[in-house]
Amino acid sequence: MLPVRPDEQLEWEARWAPRAAAAAFGAGLFTIASLAIQIAVIGQPANDDRGALLRIDDNAAPLYGSLVTQVVSLLLLAAALLYLLRATMARRAEVPRLVLPLLALGPLLLAVGGLLTQIDLADIADRFVESRPQTQTNMRAERLLEDRSLASGIVASAGTFCLAVSFVFVSLNAMRAGLLSRFMGIIGIFVGALLVLPLVPGGQSLIQLYWIVALGLLFLGRWPGARGPAWETVEAIPWPSAQQRRDEVAASALPADDPRDPPPAPVEADEAREEGEARPHPVSRKRKRKRRR
Repeated sequence: MLPVRPDEQLEWEARWAPRAAAAAFGAGLFTIASLAIQIAVIGQPANDDRGALLRIDDNAAPLYGSLVTQVVSLLLLAAALLYLLRATMARRAEVPRLVLPLLALGPLLLAVGGLLTQIDLADIADRFVESRPQTQTNMRAERLLEDRSLASGIVASAGTFCLAVSFVFVSLNAMRAGLLSRFMGIIGIFVGALLVLPLVPGGQSLIQLYWIVALGLLFLGRWPGARGPAWETVEAIPWPSAQQRRDEVAASALPADDPRDPPPAPVEADEAREEGEARPHPVSRKRKRKRRR
């Protein structure tokens, strides 16, 4: 990325902010659409492998539709992260350049891996259904699923790893540059970690959905309490804490003649005191007159 002047960078960010926000919101919408297709059309997964293969064969088209919505969601998510990454790199030279290829490879590998997995599962389900009814047992279904190709799983795992690393590096560096609050930065890192380590089953999608929607609001400048000062200048300025925000609001709300300000020094009293010291005491005048007499 070629270095640009600060005014050019800010102009680019302002011009592309609505598109980046639309990409973030679109990623959230397509994520919801994918989940809705799986729940409404496919339903809950079967408890056994035989039932899973029968369900895959009966719902081949909805499964491909769900895959398409997932791919579109990933591409839009990558576009939103790319906007944040470029803004971060303009403020922090320490951002690893490795993040760019990882961010590009993640959605691509996930799309290829998902497509290969779906084709493989559809082929296995078709072979299972076309076999004789007496051979359509759960044991045979397990054996067919165990013998499937590992290439699709390896490609999808590689894509998941690339996307997870991208989440962590982008969120961490954007937080250090002051473009993300500490809360948003930690949530982004947590989402990346959950992609590799699913510690919260089913919760990763919800947390990711919240994060990308909040990211869209941040791009549009609709963040509660205003965005960090780093968005107004091409410098790495830490995002103010909540206490610092409150102190700034309280300081700006104070009037010019606030009674809590220290009172002005009593100039008149000081001047009178100085005049009193300079003026001779009446008693001393009487003593001088007596001495003259």
